[in-house]
Amino acid sequence: MKKILIAALLSFGSVVAVQAAEATQEQQVEARLVSAFGPRLQVQEVVAVAGKQLLEVVLIDGSVMHMTPDMNYFLYRDELYQLTPGEVVNVTQSRLNPKRVSSLSKVTDQQSVLFAAKGKQKALINVFTDIDCGFCQKLHLEVPRLNELGIAVRYLAYPRAGINSPQTGQLTDSYQKLNYVWCAQDRTAAMTAMKNTQRDLGMAAQRVRQGAGSAAEQQYRDAEKKMQAMLSASKDCNAPITAQFELGHQVGVTGTPAIITEDGTLIPGYMPADELARRLGIL
Repeated sequence: MKKILIAALLSFGSVVAVQAAEATQEQQVEARLVSAFGPRLQVQEVVAVAGKQLLEVVLIDGSVMHMTPDMNYFLYRDELYQLTPGEVVNVTQSRLNPKRVSSLSKVTDQQSVLFAAKGKQKALINVFTDIDCGFCQKLHLEVPRLNELGIAVRYLAYPRAGINSPQTGQLTDSYQKLNYVWCAQDRTAAMTAMKNTQRDLGMAAQRVRQGAGSAAEQQYRDAEKKMQAMLSASKDCNAPITAQFELGHQVGVTGTPAIITEDGTLIPGYMPADELARRLGIL
């Protein structure tokens, strides 16, 4: 009986020790992640997988990442990150940076829509853009400020709806709107006119849906008429839209706007001019 009791106690002690180790590991993982991302991040569970070569980390929101046992690296949404003191380094994106620089160096200014910096150029950003994209329209409103700060903006075409409609095989509206810009004699003016008109069209449509009345309906008709006039005036000039759309895929663009700095860093999404300037080390 004494031997059975001792064995049971030892077994229970082992379970407790394992549970304590697991709890400690969860606490260590959470502390490491919180130091990088802030206190809102919480760990629900940590399990050793792949022959204990990886830690499966389940966060409180149900999302999953995989971390190395030393907690220095983790995989999240197919990208590898490194946890270093004071920052998180996207290893996957960092390895892509030189490739982006090389690829974008082959695009000439004549193939883009270039908004030149005022005075001395302090930085240049390549921006993959679409006309229908609301945040692209918002970013375009920041271009004068970016130029004032010495930042040149070089637009490349990225029609979010693709090149051809899968239903009809015809060129998409996204393509045709960009084609109008690239084939215009003054591309910068055409870009501003097209984005402003699309913005006016979207705002008027929203007001119509909200029941704003006949004035909103007239604004919508006016904007739509202006858009159709621009598209009707568009011509085929062998614009490099398809090539730039494919280039965007190659350099990791998945949405618009996609900002790529001179060192190849990809900044997805909208960013206010002054914040972007600080990111570039100008302010």
